This record gives sequence, structure tokens and C-alpha cells, in this order.
Amino acid sequence: MIILENISLAQFTTLGIGGPATHFAEITEVPSLLSAVDWAASRGVRVFVLAGGSNLVISDAGFRGLILRLSIKGIESRIDGDDVFVTVGAGEEWDALVEMSVENNWAGIECLSGIPGRVGATPIQNVGAYGQETSECFVSLDALDTRTGQPIRMSREDCEFGYRASRFRGRDSGRFIITSVTYRLTVNGRPSIRYAELTRYLDELEIREPSLVDVRQAVLAIRRRKAMVIDPSDPNSRSVGSFFMNPVVSPKEFEEINQRALKLTRNNNQMPRYPMPNGDIKLSAAWLIENAGFKPGYIHGNVGTSSKHSLAIINRGGGTAIEVLELAEEIKAQVGVVFGVNLSPEPIFVGFEE
Repeated sequence: MIILENISLAQFTTLGIGGPATHFAEITEVPSLLSAVDWAASRGVRVFVLAGGSNLVISDAGFRGLILRLSIKGIESRIDGDDVFVTVGAGEEWDALVEMSVENNWAGIECLSGIPGRVGATPIQNVGAYGQETSECFVSLDALDTRTGQPIRMSREDCEFGYRASRFRGRDSGRFIITSVTYRLTVNGRPSIRYAELTRYLDELEIREPSLVDVRQAVLAIRRRKAMVIDPSDPNSRSVGSFFMNPVVSPKEFEEINQRALKLTRNNNQMPRYPMPNGDIKLSAAWLIENAGFKPGYIHGNVGTSSKHSLAIINRGGGTAIEVLELAEEIKAQVGVVFGVNLSPEPIFVGFEE
């Protein structure tokens, strides 16, 4: 294990923003992880784990502590009847896993195509898109408990998954370092098509019985239209993806919000709503943002909203973390004033304690 000093973090993030880490180490195996954590503990140095950098906003001042870039690799699969159990190193690229699964005709994560980042980060946020969430096929994970210094295996119930949430983003933020994740997929399974936008796209192509490959290609195409697939040639993809989560409200809250929306919008521009199994209603953050006055391509200094999707805040070139936070607060405040809705950010914020 090699500890480096004063390493710029912007290069490791999809947003391309962030100051230096005072200490930095690339971790490719569990023993090195244990050594790095011990090194930090013996010196009283804070630790933060960086994976694919696709869901992070790092401060302009950087991070005073040890950044561990988790690059533990390896994929093992075991077929048991109609199920296949796939155990994946935390440092594997997520979309490469999805692509491999689809090629093997293993169903369960095909709608999560094109999401940047690494496998170890998926349980933290319970990553989801187009009607699927990773928690649906999650079996267990292996992690290092930094509080005890011991390895631990955690079940689905242990992780306390919620909508874009888990115990790793809540009460145990920073406590566990995930080293591998096991998923259960379905051998020769049918694709999951629950999302209206995905259904419409497949209908437009007149694909009546889509395969897993069809669904993956459709999801990638939809994401590319929104610049939600990393593309060095497309400046709109220089983002953290969706910056805000889609709000979930009670039926009573929805009626109040909808009344505001009806007064503000014209041409029968109905506010999208998605009923949840528990009776709550999920709203479209993108729709709220646009109708609060932030159209795609809105500019704030060297950052702005994507010209293809108002839910993404992009680095237009030379952007700073301060500008990102200023724009995010402006959007959040205006949506609150116009619709009475509190938007919650999706990314993790690093290095802003000082």
C-alpha cells in the first residue's frame, strides 16, 4: 500500500470539481484496506472512501484526511436452479456488470444500465432507475466495520434500504467500507418494464416482447438523450447525474402541491405523479424545477443545468463547488416558494466541514 499526498480529486469525479486530498491511496485488496484504516487511525486522520466519483460533490478546499479509492476487483457467479448468485468486488464498474448480466441473459438489473460508478456504491444509495432498484436483487455484502476493525457480512434486512437510502447514508454514514456485494439474478428471466417512459420508447420501436438486450439498449438511448451516460464529447454529461431526488409526498400533501401547480401552469401541463405501493405519491423533481423557472441550459457562472435535462447540474468548464452549491440552493429555494416542496440532494458532499 502506498500513501500519496496532495492528490487532486477533481480527476476522480464525473463532475470534474474538487480540491486535493492531503492523503490518498488506491486499494485493490482487502488486506491493503485494513492496513490503510489502521494507518489513519494511528494518526488520527479522517477516512473517506471514493469509488467511481459519480455521486460526489467535493469542496474546492478538498479533503483533509485519507481518501481511499476502492478498486477491489473480481466477479464470481454460482447458478442454483433459476437463480444465479453473483458476487462482485466493490471496485468493479457497475455498468460493466449490467452489460455482462444482460449478455448472459440474467435478469434483474437491466433497467440500471448506463449508471456510472462502481459496485460498492450501489447499496449505499440503493441505486435505482426506470422502475428497478438494486435492493430488489440484493442478497448480502461484505464490509469492514471501521468501528470494530472487523469484517462483517450484512443481509438485505441489515442494510435498511429505502428510496435512495440505506443505513450507510443515515445513522452509520462512514462506518462501513463495502468490499463486495452479492446479487441474485434470474437465469433466462424476462425484463422488468414498469416505467412509463421506457414503455413508450419500446412501443415507439414496436417492440412488443422485448428481450433483456432490448431493454438495456432502450434505457441507454433514453439516458443518452438526457446526457445521463458519461460521454467525454458531451459537456452535458459532466455532472453527478440527477442532483435532486424525486420527492415522495402523502396524498394530502399532493393535493396541496397539485393545486399550486394547476394555478401556475397552462396548456394542460399536468404535474406528473407516480403512486407508490404504500399510498404515497412520487413527484418529478425535473418537472418541478423546470416549472419553477429553471429551464434546461440555465447558467450560473461556470455551472448550470444541463441543456438536455434540468435535473442535472453540470460543470460548464472551470466550475467550482461553491457555484454548484449556490445553484443547488437557488433551485431548492425557488421550488420551495413556488410549490411548497422541499427537494433533497442525491450526491454526497465531501470536504465542506471546514
